[in-house]
Amino acid sequence: MFSVQLLSAVVSGALLVSGKPLDARGCDTSKAAIDLPANQTALVAPTTNPLFVMLGVGVQNYSCSSTTSTYTSIGAVASLFDISCLETQPQFATIQTTAFNVWSKIPSSVSATSIDSTVGAPFLLGFHYFVPSPSGTGISPKWDFTSTGSFAGDATAYVIGAKVGDIAAPTGSTTNVDWLALNGIQGSLASKIFRIDTVGGQPPTSCVPGSAPISVKYTAKYFLY
Repeated sequence: MFSVQLLSAVVSGALLVSGKPLDARGCDTSKAAIDLPANQTALVAPTTNPLFVMLGVGVQNYSCSSTTSTYTSIGAVASLFDISCLETQPQFATIQTTAFNVWSKIPSSVSATSIDSTVGAPFLLGFHYFVPSPSGTGISPKWDFTSTGSFAGDATAYVIGAKVGDIAAPTGSTTNVDWLALNGIQGSLASKIFRIDTVGGQPPTSCVPGSAPISVKYTAKYFLY
């Protein structure tokens, strides 16, 4: 159990207690090493410890291109649950699959926040969604903690990212969305973001021009540095 004093002491990023980095709930992130495939160079693991390790549960959104009759990404929406404390537990390796198995069976009218305790990740850290890009062109992904937990009310507790690395999901690229590396370009929450261990999220291979946008459920692990 973590004290109110510890939680209120978190301003941004990780605390350092006895030389160990702690996330917003006081979980030790020093052992939370990101596991990336060895046979690629697009995603490079940082040499520092992550600030946060999260389970993302949500949807990838797509519209149908009238020129190619294929789906094009128009962003994503996800709830972000703190799994830093689970890193040394057996369920950590497969929690994204466990969560997807639950999430995929829930009616679309039910929010992703409803599955928290069901998959052993009851602590909501924030939300992931897309916003107009700071560059003025297109949209950019945002990880937002400003309305939840110990960060509620802190207007700087977010990060907007720009993709710098991308590999097809090693676990099956036709079903699972890509693994990504991003640099933070705005906000104080983190400077680097990784999306790995993705499950689901890929759209059908073709569509009928003029058809309505679709949402495809997915889960993933997010590491913030």
